[in-house]
Amino acid sequence: PHYEQESTKPTFNDNYEIVKSIGEGNSSKVYLAREIQDHSRLVAIKVLKEEFLRKDAQAILSVQNEIVILKSLSHPGLINLIDYGDQGVVKKPSGQVIENLVFIIMEYVGNGLLFDTC
Repeated sequence: PHYEQESTKPTFNDNYEIVKSIGEGNSSKVYLAREIQDHSRLVAIKVLKEEFLRKDAQAILSVQNEIVILKSLSHPGLINLIDYGDQGVVKKPSGQVIENLVFIIMEYVGNGLLFDTC
């Protein structure tokens, strides 16, 4: 019989396995994740912090503006927006579920920070 292997890593929206945290700022935390269906495809998942979003209307507007700008950009030299929304779900190996996360998923490009290359 086929037994589905239990993941030892959290999953995001049942499509991605979270590998590790790769950055954090005042407004969000960014995670490296891989597609569950294609482990060679890596993405960056930016999860907005609830305390940032609750701060004021300007905080929410800044996130909306970021998404509008990312959606409008298309160039081979730029990172592509893959998905975004306000219904993100993290399922931890312990069984804990965190729902209603505001998120942006982008292509992952390694090689350090932009500032390190300048």
